[in-house]
Amino acid sequence: MPAPQHTTTSTVHVDAGTIDLTGEDLVAEFEPEWTLNGLVEADPDDGSARILCGQEIGRIAVTAQLWDEAPPLHADGWQDVAEVPVSWDSAFIDFATTGTEVDPAGRLELPGPGDYRIRVHGRNRDDGDPRVASDPVEEYLIQVWPAPAGGPELWKATSRTAARWRTP
Repeated sequence: MPAPQHTTTSTVHVDAGTIDLTGEDLVAEFEPEWTLNGLVEADPDDGSARILCGQEIGRIAVTAQLWDEAPPLHADGWQDVAEVPVSWDSAFIDFATTGTEVDPAGRLELPGPGDYRIRVHGRNRDDGDPRVASDPVEEYLIQVWPAPAGGPELWKATSRTAARWRTP
């Protein structure tokens, strides 16, 4: 039975409408098209990925989990759920570094480089930009597990944010 191996949670500051999932170089240097699912895309050439947020600038709650194998799919309570394959070349995924400041809570340790799947769940993506204190916090759950390369999957797509980017 699949089991989570490690979980970390952080509040991430975004300033360009995305959360970059990076390795040791802390840089994601690709431009996603977002037409596949409007939520997450992996760089096919460079072990990184990006999550498209509903806010251009703001604070976002992120939980990341490493699983030993594919976790059960739970889409209830989430607006959008999608997954992508990625060939990772680092022993961790950093999702909260801004500039040179490293946030240990924003780093998910991996067993090592290799092929993984990344499933992203998003909610409160349509609740204001910019946001005020009374607006819901935008949230993401990132689930990662070792897996051979395969195609991307779109499990749920209900936000207006994702719909604006997806190909009809």
